[in-house]
Amino acid sequence: MKAALLFLAMITLLLPAQALADPMADSRKAYEAGDFAQAQKFMLMAAEAGNAQAQHGVGIMYERGRGVERDYKKAAEWYLKAAAQGNAAAQNNLGYLYYTGQGVGQDYKKAFAWYEKAAQNADSPSDIRAMSWSNIGNMYFHGHGTAKDYKKAAECYRKAAQGGNLYAMNNLGYLYERGFGVERDTAAAAQYYRQAAEQGLPAAEQNLAIMAEAGWSRSGAPKETFDWYAKSAASGSAFAQYKLGRIYELGRGAPKDSVAAYRWYLAASKKGFKPALDAAARLKNALTPDQLRDAQKQEGGAQ
Repeated sequence: MKAALLFLAMITLLLPAQALADPMADSRKAYEAGDFAQAQKFMLMAAEAGNAQAQHGVGIMYERGRGVERDYKKAAEWYLKAAAQGNAAAQNNLGYLYYTGQGVGQDYKKAFAWYEKAAQNADSPSDIRAMSWSNIGNMYFHGHGTAKDYKKAAECYRKAAQGGNLYAMNNLGYLYERGFGVERDTAAAAQYYRQAAEQGLPAAEQNLAIMAEAGWSRSGAPKETFDWYAKSAASGSAFAQYKLGRIYELGRGAPKDSVAAYRWYLAASKKGFKPALDAAARLKNALTPDQLRDAQKQEGGAQ
């Protein structure tokens, strides 16, 4: 009898310590410290205990190869476990794997179905819901997993844009610029491009620069054109780097500067952008040896 009482006492003493254990917190701490193997170990403990958030986390680690060897098949398996419990992020990620055919057979219809579940998940965070609506918009735009429908694509992008998704803002701008699924409205296009560009999306920066260059944006187009091409060029866009070279060569929107023009042409040409290759070859013959040296010396800032 005494032995039984002692055993029960031991259980009572052990329970509070177990209750205090938090594999998710330990995993987060290890991940932030860069110890991905330890993070995966703790995450797996919670995942195997049925925690949907942890199952999603293990899926991410397998998809990205953090703490484990990258394995898209295992990523899909863990996403499916979490998705079955209603985890919207896992549902969206599973949709992406079906869309790309990584770890599962490519299946646009299944991708569409999982994106829909994530978008309509009442408990999903707003950013996950917005991302899912953006993905559904892409599928309507391309006709993947569903009939091509620009009008429905616009509706989905609008929902995603309202949720703060920058890609959806940019894509909605494109639909308004071209009049796909909506009445053509260049002012609305510029507005959506601007919303995304001001939050740092390189594609939107470039699109807004093009709108400004065409005179479809705000007044003072040459200066605005320069500013947005400069931002996009700094993000690495070969097209924007080429256009910035043109601005410097012609002196439209910035003082004429052949050295700066050549420097940006050179940056774009190294990415294989043919107009820049031709422009760099042409301008090279017009520069002095000192100017060429200056351009090549400064080229690091044009990448």
